[in-house]
Amino acid sequence: MREKIPNALSVSRIVLAVGIILASSHLGFRTYMATVCMLAVAMGTDALDGYLARRWRTVSDLGYVLDTMGDRAIHLALTLVFLFRYSFHPLFAWLLIFRDIGIYAVRVLSKNWLEKSRQMRPIFLFHTTLLRIWLVLFIVRDGVRVFTGSDSLNTFPFEVTQLTLLCITIVISYFGLLKSFSWLLDRDHQTLN
Repeated sequence: MREKIPNALSVSRIVLAVGIILASSHLGFRTYMATVCMLAVAMGTDALDGYLARRWRTVSDLGYVLDTMGDRAIHLALTLVFLFRYSFHPLFAWLLIFRDIGIYAVRVLSKNWLEKSRQMRPIFLFHTTLLRIWLVLFIVRDGVRVFTGSDSLNTFPFEVTQLTLLCITIVISYFGLLKSFSWLLDRDHQTLN
């Protein structure tokens, strides 16, 4: 039974992502606080699922994929909410989403992707950290709007900071995606020779 708990925690983030989208249709004190609480629970489950899987020695490929899907569900939910709330260019959302689709395509086509991806772990972590900082800045901006009644962070320096973080995130994520595709090309070349 306990081997299922880490996977259930990962899946819970997908459910929380839907809750975040539903709660964020209107920015108000209650919906903001509900969103922040759901994000706190999501962060807790993200830390706890991997810890429990390692502690109980129930680490699996399925668990790795579910953990990633849970993380991506939260990232996607927040990206969509902030896309509509703050009207940043949809190309940025498309680039983030397409990168995830590309990574999953590589996973499907590569038998040893999980093993090879461990080499890329620092890059994936850096990408995820920058993406989360970018999203947290929107959450802070929402909080300022809710608690002060004004959008005082709607400034040029704040927007440049967010855009810089986003662009660096996208460049790093596509570097990782291209590296992953190179594994498939190497495999195809070996098969042909």
